[in-house]
Amino acid sequence: MQEYCVIASERQKRPSDFQAAGAKEKSTGKCPFCPGNEEMTPPATAVYREDGVCADGEERVRGWFARAFPNLYPAMVPDPAPATADWTALRGRGYHEVIIESPEHGKSPAGFSEEQMQRLVGVYRDRYIHYKKMPDVRFVSIFKNWGREAGASLSHTHSQLIALPLLPPLLMREREAMASWPSCPYCAVADRESSSPRLVAGNRDWILLAPFFSQSPYETWILPRRHYGDLEELDRERCESLAQIMGEGLGRLSRLLKDPPYNLMIYQLSEGYHLNIRIQPVLSKMAGFEKNTGICINTVPPEQAAIDLLDA
Repeated sequence: MQEYCVIASERQKRPSDFQAAGAKEKSTGKCPFCPGNEEMTPPATAVYREDGVCADGEERVRGWFARAFPNLYPAMVPDPAPATADWTALRGRGYHEVIIESPEHGKSPAGFSEEQMQRLVGVYRDRYIHYKKMPDVRFVSIFKNWGREAGASLSHTHSQLIALPLLPPLLMREREAMASWPSCPYCAVADRESSSPRLVAGNRDWILLAPFFSQSPYETWILPRRHYGDLEELDRERCESLAQIMGEGLGRLSRLLKDPPYNLMIYQLSEGYHLNIRIQPVLSKMAGFEKNTGICINTVPPEQAAIDLLDA
């Protein structure tokens, strides 16, 4: 299945043209994600502390650096109501979890220390493995919405995890296309882009690039140089180097565009796929043409995006 993206350099904008869309919001009251307010959320299924990982019991656990709990307004639940009889439908059985990434209310991942980013990657990996092993789960979606324009309802930094009983169509199409290649196309992209004008940064294990097929201005991808299917395959060193490149990517984006709203999405499967992380700033809106055709219009060529991000 073919997909298209229009790079409209004639309509090109400068980084400063996007800087009005900052992600920060004014506090409107007591934050349920802050330390001391743990009773405002469902009991945590995982609480990450210096002395290990535990879960909330009759009393809520304090002194955490990250915590995960069921979403109060879930998209998927373990015991859903029966599907409608009007259409053939699968019961939406699954899990929806919120991951609080830091106890500091005003903290942005773009400003995380090396240790904080390593902890975040470790939490992502741990929660992924937890749900991946469940017999009724076929795909685990981990994503972060930063800023109201990107879909975040609360400003305290957090990610979400949704475990699904099915494989999303997008991943199905990608995996089917990859199976028709003699070798992994993502590996080929990682190798080719390691020396291209779209490369933004890299370390021994990962590259950060502005992809040729950029659907939005200043979109970036993180790709492993070697073939890994999911986070579970990463050892400690690979997790640490992923944290470094992720922190660098978010930092450059924040400096260039003054903390823009964005979506960070982890694409992974244990078989027949190549782990990749995509960061898409929300700098433009999908309008009639995009909805009518499914073709995105990007006003910043990826080569120019890479130059701007390198200078940030």
